[in-house]
Amino acid sequence: MTPTVILTRPKAQSESFAADLMARWDGPIEIIHSPLIEITPVAVSITRPDAVIFTSANGVIASGRLGLPSGLMAWCVGPKTAARAQEAGFVPITGPGDADGLAAQIIAARPAGRLAHIRGRHTGANLCARLNAVGITCEDVVAYAQNALTLTSEARFATSAQKPVIFPLFSPRTATIFSRQAPFGPPVHVIALSHAVEHALAAGIAQSVTVAQRPDGPAMVDATLEVIAAQLGRSCLG
Repeated sequence: MTPTVILTRPKAQSESFAADLMARWDGPIEIIHSPLIEITPVAVSITRPDAVIFTSANGVIASGRLGLPSGLMAWCVGPKTAARAQEAGFVPITGPGDADGLAAQIIAARPAGRLAHIRGRHTGANLCARLNAVGITCEDVVAYAQNALTLTSEARFATSAQKPVIFPLFSPRTATIFSRQAPFGPPVHVIALSHAVEHALAAGIAQSVTVAQRPDGPAMVDATLEVIAAQLGRSCLG
C-alpha cells in the first residue's frame, strides 16, 4: 500500500520537492499539497546595507519590495536560496543549509560594514543577535509573515484513512502548526529538516520521526524516499 506524502510548504517549494521525489522513484507516489503557512508581505523600511542575509527563498522574494541595489553580496542559507538570490541580482555566498551553520560561516569571515537579515516574522534562530554579540553589525528586517493554515480537506481525509501518511517538515514553525492538526487516524511518519524541527513537534504525534542527514533539500528527499521504501518493504532507489 503506497503511503501518501503530504507537502506542507508554499506551493512553489512543494512542487519543486515533489518533482525531485518523482525523479528518484520508479513507482507511483500519492502526493497531496497542503501548505501550512501562507506568506504575506509586511510593510517595512530599510537603510541600505552593505550586504544582506537570506535564510529562505521567501526572504529573497520579499527583498524585491525593498528597493535594494543590484550587485549586493548576499549570505544565503543554502544552494537553492543562493540560486534564487543570484537570479534576483545579488552576489551570493552559499551557506551549509541551516541558519546556525550560516551564522558560524559569517562570524568566521567577519565581513565589514552593515548586514541586514531579511526574514519572516517567525524564526527559530536569532541570527542578528548572534552576529551583533561578536561585533558584526546586523539589522533584523522582518519583511513577511508566515500565517498559519489548516490542512486541506483532501489532506484531512488522508489523515483519517488507514494508509500511512508521510509529512516532510522544513521548519519549527511548520512543525508547531502541524502539531495543532492532531489527532490523526493512520500511522504518521515525519521527516524533519533538523533537530530544531523535531523538537517543535508535539510528543507522540508521529509513529516515527526521521531527521535528515543534512539540513537541506536533497537530504530531505533522501530521507523521504527511505521512509517510503521502508513502508513498502523495498530498497530505496538512487
